[in-house]
Amino acid sequence: MSKSMRILEKTENSIEVELIDDDHSLCNLLKDILLEKTDKVIMASYVIEHPVLNPETGRYISNPKLIVKTTEGNDAEEVLKEALKEVIDLCNKTLESLSQ
Repeated sequence: MSKSMRILEKTENSIEVELIDDDHSLCNLLKDILLEKTDKVIMASYVIEHPVLNPETGRYISNPKLIVKTTEGNDAEEVLKEALKEVIDLCNKTLESLSQ
């Protein structure tokens, strides 16, 4: 998972973040969760500009960038935070089901 997230660009209805030392895992999950929020999200996508792996670390040379655009009146950063909380909830539910 990503060690950190850096905001590259932000307006009320859009945000672009870089996920440091991440790959497709978190970005793809967040994109899918965000796209389910059809009442709040117009667009959610991510890109890895240089998809070559560093042979020493096994990580991509460039970090993925996640772009989210929201409908009027929905703050993009807050919608992204909601999606991140849903990821946490999904992980917690999965852990609980494994414990039973």
